[in-house]
Amino acid sequence: MLRELFIENFALIDRLRLEFGRGFNILTGETGAGKSIIIDSVSLLLGGRSSVEQVRAGAEAAQIEGVFEVDGSPDLLRLLEEWAIPFAEDRLLVIHREIHQSGRSRCRVNGQTVTLLTLSRIGRLLMDIHGQHEHQSLLSTVAQRQILDSFGGETLARKAEEVAALYQQWQAVKDDLAALEMSEEEKNRRIEFISFQLQEIENARLQPGEEENLTRERTILAAAEKLYESASLTYQQLYGTEESGSALDKLGEGIQALAKAAEVDATLQPLVETMQQAACQLEEVAREVRTYRDRIEFNPEALARIEERLDEITKLKRKYGQGIPEILRYAAKIREELAAIEDQTARRETLTKKLRALEEELTQAVLALSVLRKATARKLESTVSKELAEVNMAKTVFQVEFSRTPDQANGIPVNGEKVAVTKDGIDQIQFLVAPNPGEGLRPLAKIASGGELSRLMLVLKVIMAEEDQIPTMVFDEIDTGIGGRTAQAVAEKLLLLGLSHQVICVTHLPQIASMADRHYYIEKKTVADRTIVEVRALEEQERVEELARMLGGAEVTATTREHAQEMLLLAASVRASKSGR
Repeated sequence: MLRELFIENFALIDRLRLEFGRGFNILTGETGAGKSIIIDSVSLLLGGRSSVEQVRAGAEAAQIEGVFEVDGSPDLLRLLEEWAIPFAEDRLLVIHREIHQSGRSRCRVNGQTVTLLTLSRIGRLLMDIHGQHEHQSLLSTVAQRQILDSFGGETLARKAEEVAALYQQWQAVKDDLAALEMSEEEKNRRIEFISFQLQEIENARLQPGEEENLTRERTILAAAEKLYESASLTYQQLYGTEESGSALDKLGEGIQALAKAAEVDATLQPLVETMQQAACQLEEVAREVRTYRDRIEFNPEALARIEERLDEITKLKRKYGQGIPEILRYAAKIREELAAIEDQTARRETLTKKLRALEEELTQAVLALSVLRKATARKLESTVSKELAEVNMAKTVFQVEFSRTPDQANGIPVNGEKVAVTKDGIDQIQFLVAPNPGEGLRPLAKIASGGELSRLMLVLKVIMAEEDQIPTMVFDEIDTGIGGRTAQAVAEKLLLLGLSHQVICVTHLPQIASMADRHYYIEKKTVADRTIVEVRALEEQERVEELARMLGGAEVTATTREHAQEMLLLAASVRASKSGR
């Protein structure tokens, strides 16, 4: 449940701290006092979208913080563990939301920063908000199917998951088959095109590393004359000529001279040996240089052949890849494609067989899901009828209608007819209502009375809250279009709901406000030329005054005060009888 709510610099709120209790909490105030601001702030805590316009004028950022007491929700505890969010023994969850003028928004749960998506997943398990404009979303047939499936519990959920998984497999095989079903002309054109590409690559007989080797050879052949001159000059310097003598000859003379000196001073002998080793190495270098020079080929024809081969490789690179490895990979890919096209008859037979088996399995699964849904629908009809009686709609008939959409082209066979199927099955579900005796059943979306629609939505919300085990429910002006005995019935329903859930409700009706365990008054004030919104918890006598205002409007009289006191006494009596205390 929501224990504490702190709001700062949000819309018209400067700074506000509210403590909520268990049971039924009511927010009242004049029209335009800012009640919706409180609901909007709670919505943001649960992962709702923010806007820079929500930041109070002149402030850098809005801050909203909620302290929630968690009473052992297994799904919530799993999520917190999955995202490694710390959770202490006090079982408190602190959610903090910041909205900056720059548009940046930050979400933290127990001090750990989380994404907005993560916050919304946590929020769905903490509270359910039914706003003034939420009726429209519940009027869609998709939302009504989701309500029915949720009411069906774990058994129906598992069957729905099985149908969704089978549908995805079935659709994937259908897509594979569709890809195979190209026309004969298209197939022949594709075969001819990729066969030409494959032949062009294979005829080139490319080898890994070939381009690099050819480039190196081309460089050497193109510089053959310079290489020959350099090698010849080096050899000449090492061996020299008869006139000037060679480097090796001079080194030999030096060795002989140093050797004679070593006969006198033995310490020179290591130097003699080093010079002898150097002479051997230079002689080996001279032989290698001469061999290299003699091997140099002046061959313009070979150079032309290399240039031609490199040009061929360049053309293939422009078509099929950045280098020889990429070209060879592309060849392997189109070779597989060619084999697949040529072998598509066998592939088609395999896929057709697989599709038939999946279709059979999917058909059985959607029929089983439909049976479960119909059984669940009967229970939901009974539960809704019972709940409607408690909000002064005892004669209303509620029914869940099932239908299927024929689809000869893409459907699955069900009882001799092809019907449309989605990941949610084959059932089209719609809630039908007959609010008054003698009237025919009509879709929920076509109910004219706002009061009837409000009560139906309240009933559905109450039922789903019980099924989903959501601890806190927020109602923003659920009393639209109702009054008198109906308002009293709705008030008692909310009081009863408050015995098992925390209920936070914004209302304009004194009948509902009188039933609250805690009553908060919202008012708008002007302080130092600034408009602010304040909220305070009302004591007993203050509640009398507020209820009297709600009953009598601008003028509070002794009669309205007396009436207000009577309403509080009646509420206490009802609360005692409902709670057994």
